[in-house]
Amino acid sequence: MKTILRTVILVIILAGGFYLARHFGLFPNFSLFRKEVKIDKTANVIEEIKKIGEFTCVCYYEEMVITKSKRSDFNDSRIGRLSNKVSNEEVMDEIVLIAYGKVSAGYDLSKIDVNKIHVNGDTLNMELPQAEIFDIIINPSGYEVYVEKGSWKHEQVTELQTEAKHNLEKNALDYDLVKKAETTGVAKLQNLFLSLGFSQVYLTIQPSTN
Repeated sequence: MKTILRTVILVIILAGGFYLARHFGLFPNFSLFRKEVKIDKTANVIEEIKKIGEFTCVCYYEEMVITKSKRSDFNDSRIGRLSNKVSNEEVMDEIVLIAYGKVSAGYDLSKIDVNKIHVNGDTLNMELPQAEIFDIIINPSGYEVYVEKGSWKHEQVTELQTEAKHNLEKNALDYDLVKKAETTGVAKLQNLFLSLGFSQVYLTIQPSTN
């Protein structure tokens, strides 16, 4: 019984002494020597974002008609010359080509400046590159010869197909496709990064150099 009583008294004395020592600052502040460990996720985030590459935001579709005519070789034949005298006009060859195409635009995330990505906890700040056109696509099956009158060589038809592709790009630009990709893309990318675990996403766009 005396042994138990001595033990209890000793514990009370030690606890009291410890409390007084802490109260008067006799113990060092060990928290000053404790180094806080922080994990920087920025490098991993940059690597994963760049892996996304071309992020398509909008697409432009069009069905266009390309028409071309040329002087027919028939005019130089004997029958052609006689025909021209009768009709008082030359015979013309004509071709009508229908093309079905698509233009895609968005952000190429592989071009992001690594110094423009900042991760702070679950907050992401990032400057996007300028939106751009990725692809101008008219598949081989996307061309249809609607009318073919006279003689047309393969290279002449190929020139028409190239013209159709150039017109498709021009029409997409006139439609302001890049601007639409810019505004739509910001919202889509915000939703993407929020789904990846960020609670706050702030996106800006690199100023144009033009």
